[in-house]
Amino acid sequence: MVVVGGITRLTESGLSIVEWKPITGIVPPTSEAAWQLEFENYKQYPEYQKLNHGMSMDEFKAIFWWEFIHRLLGRLVGLVYLLPLLFFQFTGCLSSVFSRRLWIGFVLGGLQGLVGWYMVKSGLVDRPDVSHYRLALHLGLAFFLFAYLFWQILDLRPKTKSKGLVPGYLATYAKVILAFVSIQIVWGAFTAGLKAGYGFNTFPTMNGQWIPSGFWMLDPVWSNFFENNISVQFIHRTLAWILLALFSSFFVLSRRFDISARQAKAVWAVSAAFLMQFCLGIATLLLMVPIQLASLHQLGGFVLFGATVFMVHSFRTGSLKTASA
Repeated sequence: MVVVGGITRLTESGLSIVEWKPITGIVPPTSEAAWQLEFENYKQYPEYQKLNHGMSMDEFKAIFWWEFIHRLLGRLVGLVYLLPLLFFQFTGCLSSVFSRRLWIGFVLGGLQGLVGWYMVKSGLVDRPDVSHYRLALHLGLAFFLFAYLFWQILDLRPKTKSKGLVPGYLATYAKVILAFVSIQIVWGAFTAGLKAGYGFNTFPTMNGQWIPSGFWMLDPVWSNFFENNISVQFIHRTLAWILLALFSSFFVLSRRFDISARQAKAVWAVSAAFLMQFCLGIATLLLMVPIQLASLHQLGGFVLFGATVFMVHSFRTGSLKTASA
């Protein structure tokens, strides 16, 4: 779902379906007349009028299918989630606490669909681009929903304790890292939504500058952090370096203590995920954001986020606080 969503954005297919039909929208056009009607609807909006005027039917179908598949997957995920939930609910397999948690997950999934349409609507106006703020909200909610459900899975596993004493500050440090990863995901969405990844395709400097000129060119000043392509890419890069320092120091610190096998697995997993994501980010930048690499970079962010959640959970359930640490 995350990968298809990324490809839909990268192929600029997200505005090809201009209506939201939660029930009837599950059926694609099946005749030439139906396709023509869908195409005529698309022609009424700015993306066709300003960017894709003269587009052929075959070209329209190419972008239509990505958006359709993305929406269809959303509906299928909802069914795959809901039907077993109803079965387990009515057969008494779920405790009241766990049942409530799972229903919250279902509501969050429905909310994600609404946020997706809210994002699409922002591009059906004079400027045929979705709001990068709404894009960040849509992506951020997807990551939050994943973290919420993944946490429930981890809670089902038996708790383990470290073989020795592990200081509680490692658990706090893991949460700090998760916070920075979450912030990085938001700025990654800003970078994607503003197409800021195309501006400075060099590394480690930005066209020979460590701090690029033009960082403060917008007014008011605060808007540079969120709406200036130059500043947004710089912040995304800087956060990557900060995360490199955070993950490296956590790895070194964790090696000083007799952590459990599960905690060690989490540390190795998050370290490998970060190195993979760091390299993917550099490659995506240097090669000027090819769709395949950009999609892998988004998936890599998802893997890194999941590994970090796993690390936070493993130290939360396995750490033994000690004043003598």
